[in-house]
Amino acid sequence: MMRQALLASLLVLATAAPGVAGNTATSPRANYVLHCSGCHGMQGLGTAEGGIPAFPDSVGHIVSIESGRDYVMHVPGVVGNNMTNAQIAEVMNYILDQWSDGRGHFTEAEVTRRRETPIGDVVTYRRKVVEELRTSGIEIAEYPWP
Repeated sequence: MMRQALLASLLVLATAAPGVAGNTATSPRANYVLHCSGCHGMQGLGTAEGGIPAFPDSVGHIVSIESGRDYVMHVPGVVGNNMTNAQIAEVMNYILDQWSDGRGHFTEAEVTRRRETPIGDVVTYRRKVVEELRTSGIEIAEYPWP
């Protein structure tokens, strides 16, 4: 009985874990946990001390404008991960479903195009996004970078 339980556990791990037994598929939530939660946390709240903005009351506004959609494709967690563009779209859509009204979903093609668009310094570019939103009367999560 114990041996069967052990074999069943190994089978689950082999089919669910990325990179194990050649499997690279992971759910959007699992990819969020692996690639985003280290900075943004499981509740999407970020940390002021770490300079990581919160998602609630913010991410939906950011992706509502073109410059914001470009911006999110260049944040360090998106630029520095090994996900495919399709997986990035899925994770972004998971984030939008969790911490906004679920509108503004990304497609793989859009992610590919926006990741290829140069924006320069991401901190400077974020200031541009914030100013564009402010002009429309929208304030978003505090961002402590100078």
